[in-house]
Amino acid sequence: MGNVTYDTDMLRAINIFENVTGVDTVDCVIKEDEAYFVVPEGKAGMAIGKGGKIVQKVQRKLNKDIKVYEYSDNIGKFLNNILSADIRGVDVEENGEEKEVEIQVSRENKGRVVGKNGNKIESIRNILARTHDVDEVTVE
Repeated sequence: MGNVTYDTDMLRAINIFENVTGVDTVDCVIKEDEAYFVVPEGKAGMAIGKGGKIVQKVQRKLNKDIKVYEYSDNIGKFLNNILSADIRGVDVEENGEEKEVEIQVSRENKGRVVGKNGNKIESIRNILARTHDVDEVTVE
């Protein structure tokens, strides 16, 4: 993992998430009305709870829409955990210091991956930069 820093809001959110769910956080990204929590492999169900009951408590405490993703060392598998769209392929290219990821999706799924005004792809870039030292993410 790269050099990850947390601000006060992130630390507060992680603390609430971990106390409510009982699940450790690998990483967290906080946005204006959303928060993304990356949890260890196999722990998403535990964090979400039956019928979403546990994660709903976190949503109420943080007053944000909460997304929970399972971590994987494998970038392709991790992206499958994050994205609801079918991925045709993931290419990881390393040129010296730079690590680039290209996500290949069908034309009809591109919007779901990029998101409204590019907000979803921006969150993916942020998460991958923090968890896998990725410098650039493109969608083809």
